[in-house]
Amino acid sequence: MSNSKEIKLVQDLLQTILDKNPQDALNKSKILLEEIFGKRFSDGVENNGILRYNSLTGQEENIQYWGILYEGATTSGVYENFSLVAFPDNTDNPNQVLLCFGIGTGGITDDASLLGIPGVKRSISSLLKFIRRENWLVSGMRTFVKDEIVDDTTSIPQEIIRNLGNFSSYDSLWKKYGKYLPSVCVIEKNDGGARAFLSHILLYGHFREWSFKKKYLEIIKNELFPKLIEEWREYPEINWLISYLQERKYIILQGPPGTGKTFLAEKIASKMKADEIIEDYETIQFHSSVAYEDFVEGIRPNTKSDQLLFRENIGPFIRCVEKSKKSEKGYLLIIDEINRGDIAKILGEAIFLLEPGEKRKITLRSGKKLEMPDNFYLIATMNTADRTIAMLDFAIRRRFAFIDIWPSAKQLQQIYDNNMPDNPQVKEKALEYYNKIQNIFFENATEEDLYLQPGHTYFIAESMDALKAKMKYEVAPLLREYLAVGKLSFAKNELQAIMEEFEEV
Repeated sequence: MSNSKEIKLVQDLLQTILDKNPQDALNKSKILLEEIFGKRFSDGVENNGILRYNSLTGQEENIQYWGILYEGATTSGVYENFSLVAFPDNTDNPNQVLLCFGIGTGGITDDASLLGIPGVKRSISSLLKFIRRENWLVSGMRTFVKDEIVDDTTSIPQEIIRNLGNFSSYDSLWKKYGKYLPSVCVIEKNDGGARAFLSHILLYGHFREWSFKKKYLEIIKNELFPKLIEEWREYPEINWLISYLQERKYIILQGPPGTGKTFLAEKIASKMKADEIIEDYETIQFHSSVAYEDFVEGIRPNTKSDQLLFRENIGPFIRCVEKSKKSEKGYLLIIDEINRGDIAKILGEAIFLLEPGEKRKITLRSGKKLEMPDNFYLIATMNTADRTIAMLDFAIRRRFAFIDIWPSAKQLQQIYDNNMPDNPQVKEKALEYYNKIQNIFFENATEEDLYLQPGHTYFIAESMDALKAKMKYEVAPLLREYLAVGKLSFAKNELQAIMEEFEEV
């Protein structure tokens, strides 16, 4: 994400913060900020309120800190709104820095709309996950992001404070500023700490929409945000899914349309069969007309007879359970679109059997006794875009493990690499289209609206013409429909621009 020159500049600044030296902090800050934002920006930070450096001096009760604020903030004293703050520890030989996004003790005024954008908290949370994964923190230290960035009434939890190294005993800091710190992490003046610090500055500048030098714009676009999105939500690995299914028995793969849930369920089943974990598997689909008599057991008219006769119908549930009992391996049932049926009515009393870890027995309506074997597995898929059908009975939810299957750029790239390696131009264009939409959802969509993001399979095509047709006749109409019913209000203009682009291809 950066080279040795930039890391050295950041390390020099971190040293001045640890030394609590205001003048050196000013000088080093201006060098670093000029490197990132340009000379005009760095020349103004002494007078326009953006930089806080004099606060590194004074008595301990003043709580020394260095900070980046917003243009027009006061140059000293109480300030308002959103900031980036670094506190040196208060030991005799300080070597740790508490790096935080912060809220001025004057509260939130002009930044209310900025901090109302869902992508702000989403980005901060992903950044801290990324920093932790890269081991850029002080070893063993915790990170934390408040549920609401604008929360200036509750403090950082004590459980977190106890695991913040030298800052765990910095009581005066927490008493004065604990309520005003939406996020915290602890770094040192090493390579990892410098990278964590630089990443925070880049993200804060992005939030502020400051003008970056071209190099750093490219870093944000091509390195930082792809990594944040990757941390935000991962596509589950198939071997882990198989291992978890063997332990948990009954799982539901849930996610937006086009994320390959059914394909993934079939892939899991095929691999389990190839690995001789199961004998075989069966796939069915739920819809509004499916009943208990279809899925478990019942009677059906004998259409081959001239008389009105009924025959016994053994549904796929009993059929697969019985096959599991007869198999030395196991058997798997896949239920596609499970939430499109009335699950409570379809399962009836058979729901009692779906209790992982318990070998339960039950008498069905017909009087037949059924016992659940240990080697029966069930995978269901659920489309979460339609929230009216995504609501499930709590009794159902308790019996299944729910695994999110999100849109994934990595999956899209792998599909092209594995199946269409001779179409690099199509892959590049597909990823470009996909990333444009994904970035809009990452930065703007509410948690509820995230379930509406078109999945990566919408962007799979064998030719450029086919890809453009999918964008024009599938993706654009889908987005238009979302907007028509009042969804994605945060991203209305951005999505409108994307739709216009797709319709002109």
